[in-house]
Amino acid sequence: MSTDSSESGTRLGIVGAGTMGSGIALAALYAHLPVVMVDVSDAVLDRGLSYLRHHLERKGQLEALGDLRAASTLDAMSTCDMVIEAVPEDLELKRRVFGDLQAKCRADCVMATNTSTLSVTAIGAALDEPRRAVGMHFFNPAAVMPLVEIIRAGQTSDSTIDRTVDLARRLGKSPVVVADSPGFIVNRIARPFYGEALKLLGEGAADAQTLDWILEHGAGFRMGPFRLMDLIGIDVNLAAMASMYEQTFGEPRYRPHPIQQQKVLQGSLGRKTGSGFYEYREGLQAEAPPFPEASRAVGPIFLSKGSWTPGLEDLLQAVGAMTGSAQTAQAGWVAAGRQEASIEVLREMDRDLPATIPLFCQAADVTMHEASQWVGHPDRLVGVDGLFLASGQVAVLTKGPHTTPEASHKAEELMRALGKLPLWVDDPPGMVSPRIVAMLVNEAAFALGESVAPEATLDEAMELGANYPHGPITWGRALGFHRILTVLEHLQREFGEDRYRPAPWLRRQVRTHGSQAKGG
Repeated sequence: MSTDSSESGTRLGIVGAGTMGSGIALAALYAHLPVVMVDVSDAVLDRGLSYLRHHLERKGQLEALGDLRAASTLDAMSTCDMVIEAVPEDLELKRRVFGDLQAKCRADCVMATNTSTLSVTAIGAALDEPRRAVGMHFFNPAAVMPLVEIIRAGQTSDSTIDRTVDLARRLGKSPVVVADSPGFIVNRIARPFYGEALKLLGEGAADAQTLDWILEHGAGFRMGPFRLMDLIGIDVNLAAMASMYEQTFGEPRYRPHPIQQQKVLQGSLGRKTGSGFYEYREGLQAEAPPFPEASRAVGPIFLSKGSWTPGLEDLLQAVGAMTGSAQTAQAGWVAAGRQEASIEVLREMDRDLPATIPLFCQAADVTMHEASQWVGHPDRLVGVDGLFLASGQVAVLTKGPHTTPEASHKAEELMRALGKLPLWVDDPPGMVSPRIVAMLVNEAAFALGESVAPEATLDEAMELGANYPHGPITWGRALGFHRILTVLEHLQREFGEDRYRPAPWLRRQVRTHGSQAKGG
């Protein structure tokens, strides 16, 4: 299988040769660290070795296998300075491995667990000296992803943290130190990305592909939540959500969704089973969105003042759609929020504009079912996600209960002329991107209020560990914390669920900025 390595430098032990264990081993071998990899299953160990051999050969570093020792018992860990446990995500199994390791390892050996959601404090308590227990959460693929979360358990010593951070850096990773709380940073803050997407699917707002397109090509996520769940494994994602829900004694923000459970029960787990939210038959290609080319044949738009459609004026000017008078306008557009003054603007535009043209209303904080009650011509009312319109490639639209096919058609034509692909959703509170991004910002705000990590650390972790286009705190500040708060209050009002309660830290930010934060 493999050979013993040189005695110089840190000797890293890895328990578990599965996807994460072999990935961590590969990162260590790339960094020229001696590695001992143990797995009780010969089949898993053989697959892990094949994985290492394949990737090292591709990199022209096959000689690094000489720094690897593979074994089937923990006795091989006796020479290691640090050990990373990467066995399946089961608390009792991990505690048992830690207990067995302490009888085999040196007294100064650091014991790290690669758990993604479980309590490091509970795992470390299996040791007689829990001060040397620490969390070291890698992200898949471990040899590629730059982030490593270093989790300080209740008993972890400063020297253990220092040694673990040093190891992460020697592996070429970007370590962030985080408190031991359910989900740590990335798995915690990412929960709404999946949870709200599943709720939107369950509410019938749109199908999985449309929701993915909106978040990928509208909000800038590298991969939509349903494509990502299929890649991770729907069962794995459900287990993470269930673990978070149980550890927080039923916090509604982490409640698993029945759609996930149904997929798991029917064996549709994503790519690994050939089907999940998508089908993965041989030769089946992912459908690409049919993005239109922008046109300069756009008539004047009668545009109200407001700050809920950033970049809209520049977008209109770029295609020659200058704002016009009420008599010459080809469409009306209310760009403000749901304050009483904005509702009055909507009423005035409905009275003054010709009844034959569409009237757009930004819909991040109001449903079209509600807005249709405010106007005399609800048949021409079209909701739009203004917050993400200018920056994305899609225009997310929604209808009210009386919107006519003619108004819908004109709305689509206008969006295509602006170079945006029109995607329709069924009047969901908060639309799609505003709702999910607001919940991500809110989760980060809760984490800040609970001292999980500082702002910069939270942002760095989500950018490096989850490939988000922006860190949630930076994103919330750019969109405006007052708008995030307004969306959350809208969701809480519509659903009546504690799930959408705003974090105290977020409310304090809005209060601190006073009238400046409440504008628009």
